Amino acid sequence: MTETYITIVILGALILMGLAFWTQSKRRKISKNNQKRLKNHWENLPNDPKNSILEADKILDEGLKIKGYKGSLGEKLKQAGGLFSNENNVWAAHKQRNRIAHELNIKISEKEAKIALGQFKQALNDLGFKL
Repeated sequence: MTETYITIVILGALILMGLAFWTQSKRRKISKNNQKRLKNHWENLPNDPKNSILEADKILDEGLKIKGYKGSLGEKLKQAGGLFSNENNVWAAHKQRNRIAHELNIKISEKEAKIALGQFKQALNDLGFKL
């Protein structure tokens, strides 16, 4: 009886691991069309600092959606956290976007925008989108 129970537990664990791997492998696939579409959006970011950050945040959200993550961008970032080479930078860029969206009269310098855009770009590259 104990051997049967152990065998069932081991088989169950293997099945769960297989399902987890299968789910993750689905998230890794990016169609050529989606790659081209996001790259085109990236290459056509607005020139002004605020709007470029807002658009880059939308592109990251879309990239995570393409990879199979669901929920708000914050929820998607939590789910995908381990995929990013620097998770803190991704969150910093997203927080910069939130400041723009929610604070009155916020000023964003070209330098701040360049840093945030670099962080968004790295996050998208980490997800497999070559920009």
